[in-house]
Amino acid sequence: MRLVALPALRARLLDALDRHLPTHAHAEPSLRAALRQLASHPGKLVRAQLVLIGAEQHGWSAAAAEQLACAIEFFHVASLVLDDLPCMDNAETRRGQPCVHRRHGDATAILAALALINRAYALAGEAFLRAPRTVRRAAVTCLHRALGHAGLVGGQAWDLAFARTDRSSRTVAKIAAAKTGALFELTVLLPALAAPASGVERRWLRALCVYWGLQFQAADDLRDVLLTSVAAGKTTQRDQLMARPNLALALGVPAARHRLARLDTQIRRTLHQLNACSSRWDYLRQFHDTASALLARPVEAETVAA
Repeated sequence: MRLVALPALRARLLDALDRHLPTHAHAEPSLRAALRQLASHPGKLVRAQLVLIGAEQHGWSAAAAEQLACAIEFFHVASLVLDDLPCMDNAETRRGQPCVHRRHGDATAILAALALINRAYALAGEAFLRAPRTVRRAAVTCLHRALGHAGLVGGQAWDLAFARTDRSSRTVAKIAAAKTGALFELTVLLPALAAPASGVERRWLRALCVYWGLQFQAADDLRDVLLTSVAAGKTTQRDQLMARPNLALALGVPAARHRLARLDTQIRRTLHQLNACSSRWDYLRQFHDTASALLARPVEAETVAA
């Protein structure tokens, strides 16, 4: 399979996200404005693009693939809105704009996040509506594991409690795997549920999700330490101030950069193992080759300018 150019995927996703946004003309004005703010300032859409590629590779219809991609993106955006709240990271900017709670208030930000989560579950349900019962059950299990106490929610709880831990790099990695890795688990595993994968293949897929999550979070940790808020497009220098997990703070910048490079090696070895099982997973390798700068951009070049 030859991957579609990423700009074409992005344009398609922006249209789908706008169509599926959980708002309408008669919605409460502040809530509608908050949701529109989120829609008008999308991020890199890394996860959504990978969902779209994977779903179509495994035979999903175009409509179902778009529904699932939007669902994962809405889960992701909702987690960012909640992360930025004063009771969490108390951030000021996100994606180059004032955070939703700064512009529309804490209550509206929470409601916007809930609206996105609610819509995401509905879209995921619609995407799997015509799948066999066993696949639908597997999807529910995957969503529960990735988003619940063993995944995103639990990881955020440990993030907030980090100051009371040993603050080691091992604990940092554990939290990153639970938070960032969990979203990659949804990104990779949900579209692949339609594929008759072996137990070995699914173990490699889960390992890939962990490595991608760790790589993405390590790059984000480096940007938090090394970049200004203007350069990063979001509030930086917060992790040390608030005693939050950050690999660059736990290991030092040189060691964190080395870990980032080592994770890329582990990812490529995992992708090789998957392709040895079946060529149907080659889209994951192609995506990593095409979008590795988006998945976890090394900050060496960025910090020269900073």
